[in-house]
Amino acid sequence: MQSEPVAGRYEIIRPLGAGGFARTLLARDLQQQRDVALKVLRPQTAPDWKAYELFEREGAVLRELRHHGVPAVYETFRARWEGAEAAFLAMEYIDGVSLEQTIADRRHVDPVEVLNLFTELLGVLDYLHTRIPPVLHRDIKPANVIVRTDGAPVLVDFGAVRNVFRAPNESTSTVVGTYGYMPYEQYMGQASPSSDLYALAATFLHLITGRPPSDFMTEAARLEVPESLLCGEPLRRVLVRLLATTPGDRYATAKAARNALFASAAPLVVAEAASGNAVARIVEARMVELSPAPRELTGENAKLLDRLSHSMWELMEPEEKIGAKWTVADVLLVTFFSVVTIGILPAIFWSFAVRRRSRFKLFIAKGELAEARVLDITPKDTAFGVKLSKVRYEF
Repeated sequence: MQSEPVAGRYEIIRPLGAGGFARTLLARDLQQQRDVALKVLRPQTAPDWKAYELFEREGAVLRELRHHGVPAVYETFRARWEGAEAAFLAMEYIDGVSLEQTIADRRHVDPVEVLNLFTELLGVLDYLHTRIPPVLHRDIKPANVIVRTDGAPVLVDFGAVRNVFRAPNESTSTVVGTYGYMPYEQYMGQASPSSDLYALAATFLHLITGRPPSDFMTEAARLEVPESLLCGEPLRRVLVRLLATTPGDRYATAKAARNALFASAAPLVVAEAASGNAVARIVEARMVELSPAPRELTGENAKLLDRLSHSMWELMEPEEKIGAKWTVADVLLVTFFSVVTIGILPAIFWSFAVRRRSRFKLFIAKGELAEARVLDITPKDTAFGVKLSKVRYEF
């Protein structure tokens, strides 16, 4: 290992990994005072112009990307390494654990966490595939997904990246990828966005079962997803479709796969406060498939608005199941508080209900589904002594 700082700037700390023609090192940037991942093309492979082309392509493509799920590239340069000149790529160091390590450690991954990781990575692929031209990773596998310490996944090692999409009738490209995670068409040099989706599904099949994709390969050369999968539905159903042998049988885009997840009933963990203690309750939320905006507030859309918009009475008694009928005791209690507050309390809740309904009306008429991250949940007291939760989030 070289003792002097590379290019007089990067102090090598330790190796991070090695591939077919390059190795990745953890280094300290002495100028910026930050840790970086330093990827170096081995000097002995320099005459291999295909390896050099892929290395240069990785740097060029990554420099144009701006996404939290993709490592940022700081610079590309050449410097002396192990007695010869070598090409380097300095990029963001992702502090976290790879899915490969998680599988090797036999760590149980909660189904909610699996769903969250899968959804986030679909978002990363949606970003990559909608660039102009599309960016294809072509080597998604457990080793190339690192989960940051805050739980956000990052897609790494873009050594096989291709940023030019070729149709099947055009000249083919070099075959790159990893057996078991690579779909059949990729062996023919005809990778497409659905090829990355196949690899992502194979990666999660490995994560969920702890067994490599090759264990599920049938005689017909297709991956067969077990009927009983710990992740349950609808994720299993989405994985089955993404692992179809024929590209046309898969979801065409990452957004389509994500919408298929959101369109099904899924358990969500919601934090609430009860008797002063934070507890977790599993509630069922049903996301619906919305047609392109603008939408008319009639038919199913009107019914959806009624389901989402809580009435004044439901807001005044939040611990009751939504839609439950009030008892005589409930009516008497509300009447009592109405008299004591001279009608002010019901008016406040009525105002809350009207504002909520107007926001839902705007969303159903003009809004689009989007992902959000919960930042914190704070208990709040209501006038009836019932504790609600104030949720702060960001898109």
